[in-house]
Amino acid sequence: MEQKKSFGRLFMCTCCGVYLAVMLLLLYSKGVPAHAYRLQTARLNGYLPTVLRYTNLRPLKTIRPFLRTAAQLPLWDQIMNQVTGNVLIFIPAGIFLPYYRAKQRHLKPFCFTVLLIILFVELSQVLSFLGSFDVDDILLNFLGCLTGWLIFKMIYGLLHLLHIV
Repeated sequence: MEQKKSFGRLFMCTCCGVYLAVMLLLLYSKGVPAHAYRLQTARLNGYLPTVLRYTNLRPLKTIRPFLRTAAQLPLWDQIMNQVTGNVLIFIPAGIFLPYYRAKQRHLKPFCFTVLLIILFVELSQVLSFLGSFDVDDILLNFLGCLTGWLIFKMIYGLLHLLHIV
């Protein structure tokens, strides 16, 4: 029985490590091609105006156009890209966090921690010119994490019910 638990922990640790590496690549490498342009813009216009140019603080500003034109097929691909890129890739984060930290199995500390992490990622992207700060990304990322947390709670509850953990 202990050998099964050790294998399970090793498996989860490996999955988490791979997930973190993939997330770092996805979150920060997509901005590399535009990085030189944004640095040049910052030199010409100033750092703060450039940061503000790549900042969206209006909720649903980038989501609303997708929702309005959902019937158009080419845009459906963009919608799925938006959902995949901002919701689905954060589901594992919502699973790993409560798996490794028992305190995160409660909704309030989980939400607080996840919002801090997502806020840090968004701020680091815009301040390093490797991405933008978008409040819609925060909402969608949070939705992904919350979905992962709910999946964790269901699986964890089922395992407790079956006396496996």
